[in-house]
Formats: sequence, structure tokens, C-alpha cells
Amino acid sequence: MQDPRLRLFSVMVLSITAFSGVVGALLAFLWWLVFSGGPILLKRSWWPLFAFIPLLLVTAALWITGDDWLPYLLRLGVVILIAIFAYQDQKPWEFIQVCAWAFGSRTGFDMGLAGEMGFGSVRYLEEEVRRVRQTYLLKGIPVGVRTLLPISSGLVFGLLRRAEEQADLLLARGYDRGGMACPRFSTPRADSVAAITAIFACILAFMPVREFFILIQ
Repeated sequence: MQDPRLRLFSVMVLSITAFSGVVGALLAFLWWLVFSGGPILLKRSWWPLFAFIPLLLVTAALWITGDDWLPYLLRLGVVILIAIFAYQDQKPWEFIQVCAWAFGSRTGFDMGLAGEMGFGSVRYLEEEVRRVRQTYLLKGIPVGVRTLLPISSGLVFGLLRRAEEQADLLLARGYDRGGMACPRFSTPRADSVAAITAIFACILAFMPVREFFILIQ
């Protein structure tokens, strides 16, 4: 989706839809297959799939304790897929433009700047993970449980150092509050269709199927 406003709106609506129940999760999953590119989207970067690890651990715990694990797995799994779509399609400075457009040049700009710094940290982490993996492969060192601790600790310290440098840079430039983002958006027809479909899926998720067919008769 090229319009970040409709993308963010669709992600919010689909997250609510998927979390509402199994039917909503299936509807949101169908939207993800049709409008996001589906499995092709996941080939851009594999590391966001790590978000499924805690989900699978909790699902295993629910299965062991005899709780209802399948609806939990379906709902949260689709929510993660929608979040991965939002991250993969997000381009630099789009979030700050949307926030400035929605909430103004003061509050919106501050919210957008905080979000852009967060997205920048995630992209930095992704690039560092790729570099570390390539380094280990070149040296012939297997990436396993023993190497996760030094890798993760180095990445955490790198993120903290980067955040401190960004804060010092904003302070040195005299940033106080607000700013100009000059948002410009392009809204293709496909984006509008995707957003309308997301709304329709949300309505179906919260409307009993039997009552829906009664209404359309």
C-alpha cells in the first residue's frame, strides 16, 4: 500500500478484527494473503519471524496445561503477520508525516519523531543482525545457543549507545517541540479497495453470520 494513512488505518482495523475471534482471524488472514503479498512479503526479511517464538512458547504452555490454545495461536499469529506487513511496507519518514497530518505540527510531529526513532532502531537492529550473521558464517562459527548471549548483549548495548547519540544530536540542534513535516500522500485505487475490504472484514467479524444473511435477504 502506497498511502501510509490507509495502511496504518487498515493495520489497526485488521488487528482488532483478528483479535476478536477465530472468524476475525481467518478474515484478517485472507486480507493478508490478498492485499499484502502473503508469503512473498516474508521473503524480504526473515528476522521479524522471531516474533513467533514467544507466541509458540505460550501456546505450548497452554497446550500442556489443557487450555484452549488453538484460538490463541490463530488470533495472535495473524496479528503478528499484520504487524510484519506494517513494518515491511513502512518507509522512512512516513510515520512522522501521518502523525503530523493527523495531530498537527506540534503534538503530531513529536509523536511521529518518537515513532521514526523507534523504527530507525528496529532497522538498525535488523542490519546489525545481518552483519553479525555474515561475520559468523565467514568465520565458520555456528550460530547457536552459546553465541546468542554475546550477540544479544552486543546488540542491546549498540541500541543504547545509538539512542544516546540521537538524544545528544537533538539537544545539540536545539530541538524543543514541534516541527514541519510537509506531508504529501498518494492514494491509488487499490489502497482504497484494501482499506474498504478491511472495514468490511471487521464488520463481518463482529456480526453473527446468521444475522448477516438475514439482513441481505
